[in-house]
Amino acid sequence: METVSGAPEKVDFFISYAGVERTWAEWVAWHLQQHGFSVEFDHWHWQAGDNTTLRMSDALARADRFLALLSRSYFERPRYTRDEWTAAFDDRERGTGGFIPLHVAELEKSEIPDLLRPIKAGILYGKSEEEALTELLSAVGQPAGPQGKPGFPGSAATLGDRDEAAPRLPASTPRASNVPPRLPLFTGRDEVLDRIRTTFQSRSPVQALHGMGGVGKTQTAAEYCHRFASQYDTVWWLDAEQTVTLDSQLADLAHTLKTVPATMPVADAAQSARQYLRTNGRWLLVFDNAEDPGTFRSLLPEGGGHVLITSRDPGWHSAATPMDIGLFARAESRSLLAAYVPKLPQTEADRLAEALGDLPLALAQAGGLIATSGFSVDTYLKDLTATSRLLDRSAPITYRHKTLGAAVRLSSAHLARTDPVASELLRICAFLAPEPIPLDTWLTKAGVELPPSLNGLVSDLVAVADSIAAMARLGLVRPQHGGLTIHRLTAAVLRDRTGANATSAAQESAHEHAKNLVISVRPDDEGRDPATWQEWAGLLPHVMTLSETWTQDDDMRELSLDATQYLLMRGTTSAAHDAARALHQRWSAEFPPDHPHLLTAETLLTDSLNILGRYRQALAVIENVVELSRNALGDDHETTLAANTALATAFTNLGQYHEAQVIEEDVLRRRRSTLGEDHRDTLTSGNNLAVTLDTLGDHHASRALKDDVLKRQRRVLGENHPDTLISATNLAVTLMDLGEFVQARALLEGTVDRSRETLGDNHPNTLNAASGLAASLKDLGHHHKAQTLREDVLTRRRKVLGEDHPHTLDSYRDLASSLTYLGHHARARSILDDTLNRSRAMLGDTHPDTLTVAHNLATVLMRVNQHVQARALLQSTLDKHRATLGPEHPNTLTTAANLASVLSHLGRRKEARALLRNSLEGFRRTLGEEHPKTKAVAEQLAGYKKVFGKRKKKIRRP
Repeated sequence: METVSGAPEKVDFFISYAGVERTWAEWVAWHLQQHGFSVEFDHWHWQAGDNTTLRMSDALARADRFLALLSRSYFERPRYTRDEWTAAFDDRERGTGGFIPLHVAELEKSEIPDLLRPIKAGILYGKSEEEALTELLSAVGQPAGPQGKPGFPGSAATLGDRDEAAPRLPASTPRASNVPPRLPLFTGRDEVLDRIRTTFQSRSPVQALHGMGGVGKTQTAAEYCHRFASQYDTVWWLDAEQTVTLDSQLADLAHTLKTVPATMPVADAAQSARQYLRTNGRWLLVFDNAEDPGTFRSLLPEGGGHVLITSRDPGWHSAATPMDIGLFARAESRSLLAAYVPKLPQTEADRLAEALGDLPLALAQAGGLIATSGFSVDTYLKDLTATSRLLDRSAPITYRHKTLGAAVRLSSAHLARTDPVASELLRICAFLAPEPIPLDTWLTKAGVELPPSLNGLVSDLVAVADSIAAMARLGLVRPQHGGLTIHRLTAAVLRDRTGANATSAAQESAHEHAKNLVISVRPDDEGRDPATWQEWAGLLPHVMTLSETWTQDDDMRELSLDATQYLLMRGTTSAAHDAARALHQRWSAEFPPDHPHLLTAETLLTDSLNILGRYRQALAVIENVVELSRNALGDDHETTLAANTALATAFTNLGQYHEAQVIEEDVLRRRRSTLGEDHRDTLTSGNNLAVTLDTLGDHHASRALKDDVLKRQRRVLGENHPDTLISATNLAVTLMDLGEFVQARALLEGTVDRSRETLGDNHPNTLNAASGLAASLKDLGHHHKAQTLREDVLTRRRKVLGEDHPHTLDSYRDLASSLTYLGHHARARSILDDTLNRSRAMLGDTHPDTLTVAHNLATVLMRVNQHVQARALLQSTLDKHRATLGPEHPNTLTTAANLASVLSHLGRRKEARALLRNSLEGFRRTLGEEHPKTKAVAEQLAGYKKVFGKRKKKIRRP
């Protein structure tokens, strides 16, 4: 709300309440408006999709007074009300607003926060409607005197003729009600209950709550009846599972209302009840556990009341407004478990909720059993993993005396009788992961493998949809984007070989068909092509689930390895590491150490460790793999070459560049011979060798090789393939090393754009390209742009890779470099001090990356005239560079040139001149005469000659 001038429009009251007290909030808001006040009430004034935090902040700023409806729920910690009342109270203390508390439920003094106890609060509960309204108006400073005609059913003392639009006082009770007792441990579902109420108020009189068995549809409907009973004259509960009994239940309503004599026949009494509903408003009927929407539509009553249906079937669109009752949010799961086991630690509650898939019935069963048996969570989960028998124990009475196991078996038996095709498909799906199963994609894929009895589903999406609908109608699955999701506990019951509806042979057959289905729909690549990544994303969880048991199947092992490769390529390195480690541990127990699949799993584990920055662990794993692979498979086998590549990468990461060069040259030669010049693995080897040449300072040879690799990759793989993008980034780095900054920037700008589009903003390869682009900007003198980009890369690397990852440390070092150029020496020094300590801890004192950080820190010390400290750090760094990289490596020469500058400032000009002369000759040999570093050192040396020569001549004068 805004005025014409754009300023926020003021309102008299903001109404703050807990969701469970919504009826009180509606009653208060309605009467305040009737008496001329303006109010801010979320369910009247806020729209779906609004940012509730921003709307609340705006409302608090615009409201002159804050009206808090106090109850026990109001002060529960997880609720937004805590933020609301504390902000409003702070405003009251400043004297700029009014804080008005009103009790709508009985509270002990100890339950009220200390800050609020001294404030006199009005009391609305336990009073007649006239008394409650008088108390409300007195609290807000308005004399009593109603202007509207809100009704007050169930009491002789009303405010006049009934106004059907007015909310009732929440203390009112219906004239007739047979709702089951309120559940003492009912937990959560505030958002669902609010949606039901809002939907009814928006003129949608029939709603259907649907969902799988055990999500609490009946319990939610019962809570709605109790929470909003005061707003109805009649609330009547009907068991709709057997429609033939509906007439007798409606007859009971007529008898309770005393609209017919007790002796009237059932059919006539039921007709009288329907007539009553047609001619009266303010009623709520609940049809619990309705099954067939098509049949049921004709049984719905007419009239101005509300109908709430619970059903496992989601297909109510033509008869009602459907509302999917999903699984608990994790906070709701914790709350329910805490109600049963108050001292259960949150970590244990989370473990239990995760294992039970946040299914309310299963949580209630588990909480009840743990509370009564004293089981630990570990014991419960161990038994749950071994068998589904725990799902047949301790059924809460609120779930129709059905355990989850019994409910699933009853529904699956019905499905087997009515739709054998859907039943067989369901049994197969039960052996897959509790993640979306994209049947629409899988069953239209060429070569998909199904048992003969299901061949009619292949490429027939209508038949597939019909089968999914048959499962969904019984609450066994949830339809999802052309496929389905099956809850982990439903699947566990269906997989149980001891179940009444299962035989061991049938379960083994379904398990094998699940495995064959997943293998048959695998993408054609090895997880390395972005064009197939969407397929891999849908397939991955099912591969990992099946790989746990099908360890003896060659095709499943190969598929598991490809899925792990996909995770690596996709940039989800931690997940790839966990997958590779799991495969290695599982297969190590079943195969000899030199089994090819086991060796490949260890190589992938090494790849993940290298990317995660755990270089020493990577080296420890891969050295043994290389030896085993050579002995078992030979030097030219691709498994051996892949292991050697991982070994060379570990050496490069650890700064052992010469060892890496020898291996990479050998692998490249063998791959060219066995795979050909243009094979993607050959090109990867070429790129890897070129990177190693760069680290050794041989930039010209590196550029020639990188140029050739990139041209071939663009032709063979395309511009946007991850391998091509990596090579483009690496070539740009070499161009910068050779002083070709403009060309490097142009190449990197295109590479960053394509990487973001193909891989995403946070993919490690995208961040590498962006880091390179920032370096090119810095080299071209665009220091502010470089700093901005480096700040962004650092933020993303910290999030994706972690604080101590070597690439994150690179980003800290690069940011400090930009800050140094911009004159922010104190901040740059602070960053470099910390980064140097981290780098020494992660990589060691002599690692080239550590030495680069030390060099940069010394540069900052030079800028702030701390030449003695700079000289000591540079001398140490130079000694280590010479020992690890050699005397003519560009990093060694650069450090020597900077040390010369420090020595000159300290008056040791002869030593400085000698260092500069050696550096100049080295740069001429390694980088060439025209390289910027060569020219810079030449100019520096010429300046020293000029100054030094003048001083010598001056000394010779008499």
